[in-house]
Amino acid sequence: MKRGLTALALVLSLGLISVSHLKAEDQPTPADLYKKKCAMCHKADGKGYASMKTPDFTSKEWQDSKKDEELIETVSKGKPPMPAFEKQLTPEEIKAIITDVVRKFVAESK
Repeated sequence: MKRGLTALALVLSLGLISVSHLKAEDQPTPADLYKKKCAMCHKADGKGYASMKTPDFTSKEWQDSKKDEELIETVSKGKPPMPAFEKQLTPEEIKAIITDVVRKFVAESK
């Protein structure tokens, strides 16, 4: 009986590890989230659309004029015509989009 419970506990533990591993792999990257939520207005390359008046994320001047907190607030709460994303993305996802994608455009454009 004791061996059976030990074996059951081992199987359950391995199952939980497998499930948590799969869930971690299923999580979209910040780049995936940017492509899905942002690129339609800000372009995949971050240059934006002049006709939509979206900012050029590859501009050093634009990057230097914005703090992360300001960008996180704008993505979270929206700024017309940009919608709020606080109900679609977690605070961690929003921060990651800013720090891991938007802030990298200027470095990639060199």
